[in-house]
Amino acid sequence: MNKLNIFGRITAMAVLVFTATSCNTTNDSDPTLDLMPINSVTVDGYTVSLESDNELETGSNDLYWKIEQDGNMITPQSITINPMMDMVEMNMMHSTPFEQPQTAEEDDRYFKNMAVFIMPSGMGNWTVNFEITLQNDEVISGEMPIEVNSSWRLTSVQHEQSGDVYFITWHSPNKPVVGENDLTFLVHTRASMMNFPAVSDIEMDVYPYMDMGGGSGHSTDYATPTATGNGAYEGSINYSMSGTWTTSVELIVENDTLPEVVFEYSVQAE
Repeated sequence: MNKLNIFGRITAMAVLVFTATSCNTTNDSDPTLDLMPINSVTVDGYTVSLESDNELETGSNDLYWKIEQDGNMITPQSITINPMMDMVEMNMMHSTPFEQPQTAEEDDRYFKNMAVFIMPSGMGNWTVNFEITLQNDEVISGEMPIEVNSSWRLTSVQHEQSGDVYFITWHSPNKPVVGENDLTFLVHTRASMMNFPAVSDIEMDVYPYMDMGGGSGHSTDYATPTATGNGAYEGSINYSMSGTWTTSVELIVENDTLPEVVFEYSVQAE
């Protein structure tokens, strides 16, 4: 074999090795989330950032927490939070239903939690108080001002006898489309102004309806949501056409049917 052929084979092998190495580098790249910034504050040299999938609104929201030092993301031991609404004009403060942050499955550099905001900004001022324990056991704390928009995804109803208030959140589908959709509601009550526990021991009736005008309209195929734990009620709904729909919801609490509430929303074509 002449020297030219040997050089050609060595060159080809080098190209293959470089290509394989390049592919492995791409596959091992850091995961990224498509999130939008909500707000950030700096405490003792650490930047604490709050991000989400969308702008915050009444109803359920996924909150993502990021900690940085000198521009580099760091992973703390734990994060605890407490959202607070300060209704200044009424001289009143209250919290809202929420979970504590845990390591995000999508990207373990983030901490993630769900919060159900029960009223929009404008009725008062929302802040999220946080306490973060770093890997060196240092603790930093502060508060994050946030803006919460109004949405159609949250309503409430009161039990006439007991006076208990139930907050009903349309959790999914986030964007209803023609065809089969998973249907999930979240139900919370108010034990105190600082405690809003999930409710998982009631029944729920729903009825989807499209008003066609002129006194005519129709429903569609659906499965009534049932309790699955932690305040969630899961069913399904199969929209037959796009347009404006309503879904009425009734809660049955200890054999008492509470007043009907109605969600109105738009269903898009696939």
